[in-house]
Amino acid sequence: MSSKKKGPFRLDQRQLAVYFDIHSWFGVVGGIALFICCFSGSLALFEREILDWEIPQSRREAIENPVSIDELVRIAYSELPTAAAKQAFVWLPGPNRATFNMRANDDEGNFVQVHLDPVTGEVVPWPESSAFRFLTHLHTDLHLPRPFGRYLVGFLGVFMMVSLISGVLAHPKVLQQLFLMRWRPRLSLTVRDLHVQLGAWGLVFGSVMAFTGAVIGLLGLFAPVMVLSAFDGDVEKASEAFFGASAEETGVDAEMRRLEPLIERVESEHPAFEVRSFTLRNHGDEAAEVGLNLEHREHRSIVSGETHQFSLVTGEAGHVAKFTNRGLGTRLFGAVQPLHYGEFGGLGLRLIYFVSGAVLSLGIATGNVLWFERRRRRDGARRSHFVLRRLTLGACLGLVLASVACIGCGRFVGTAMQPVFWSVWLLSAVVAFVPGPGIRLLRWGAFASAAGALIIGVADLAFSPLLTPRVVRVDLVLIGTALFLGAGAALLPSKAAD
Repeated sequence: MSSKKKGPFRLDQRQLAVYFDIHSWFGVVGGIALFICCFSGSLALFEREILDWEIPQSRREAIENPVSIDELVRIAYSELPTAAAKQAFVWLPGPNRATFNMRANDDEGNFVQVHLDPVTGEVVPWPESSAFRFLTHLHTDLHLPRPFGRYLVGFLGVFMMVSLISGVLAHPKVLQQLFLMRWRPRLSLTVRDLHVQLGAWGLVFGSVMAFTGAVIGLLGLFAPVMVLSAFDGDVEKASEAFFGASAEETGVDAEMRRLEPLIERVESEHPAFEVRSFTLRNHGDEAAEVGLNLEHREHRSIVSGETHQFSLVTGEAGHVAKFTNRGLGTRLFGAVQPLHYGEFGGLGLRLIYFVSGAVLSLGIATGNVLWFERRRRRDGARRSHFVLRRLTLGACLGLVLASVACIGCGRFVGTAMQPVFWSVWLLSAVVAFVPGPGIRLLRWGAFASAAGALIIGVADLAFSPLLTPRVVRVDLVLIGTALFLGAGAALLPSKAAD
């Protein structure tokens, strides 16, 4: 006698059990690492806002009577090694960036950069590290050696995709339970409903993040295969097909054309776009050229960036690189990074991404809690389950606490962000093994994180000498996050079995 089919996919009980096991084991094996990627990725969304907020030198109300771009380029090159003339990348000052920033490679291949005040042309002292960049690297490569850390993050994206798909198949009534939330009397029942809710509402966002994250992380592995199949292994030919041919340095000095007329020319021909950055190659040589990067003024399209090349000697237009004129496949590839980081929208979209990322992170954590609870009911209390449960609690909750401490240290101290981060995270992991109900540790850890975020936001509003609109927005987001965490901690029961 066949078992009754369930769910929209008409699966029997045995098939549901298989998909449930797949969903559970993928979540447990990669759960902590997935939580790290999702949570740190939520913070990485606010790159420009957090840098403006964290680094006092970047705070400026308005940029009036700026030094010309050509003069800023000249000053920047005088501050960088000679090797920087080979290729340098420039970010222009504007509403989202307070300084003129040039980055290049030195003779040993290391990144060197200089920041200039766009009004005076003076070099702006810039910290070698920041809390934001440290937390961003946690998302992109888990602070593991490159490129292996990036590849691991890419594989974690594949893990998440498998877990999401198997989760949908393992919960045939997920659509019927979109609004089912039972608070107590049993904590396990509340956690189960919360996990299903988070998974259902975050399914589309999680699928997009998992797929795009896998593509970005594993691109270094797939790119050679793509080149071999499309261009018979000719990397130079593949690069020229998209970026155009790069002229080789001749060693013959030449007078450079002014950049500002070229920028004005491109922006007048493309009024919906503006130049926010550009690449300089062989500057000062007769083979010098510039690639002007155009971005949409109002974030109207996911795939909208273009790069226009010009000779810096003759001013002649060269190759135009863009994702919108090479078929559907190229358009989709060009949409991967904007989709992953919410680059096609403003602050409102990134706030939606932030909340969705928090939902994913909490969904991963509650899924692991459910797995441990199910195993305890089936197998009884085991030491291995206790260790895994407390390790998950310490790692996930500790990451939140450590991130708050790192951000506060970066803003008010400016040094020792990394030691503070690792120390707080390690201490949290150790405290998680203290005997007693785990829910109590979770509750007080959430309260501590909320208090830290609240103190940082309020202190910055109260004591900062200059509060720009962007800085105030970051402080308000910190305060709002603190209130959300505090409310969540208050809803948790004060006592529960471990």
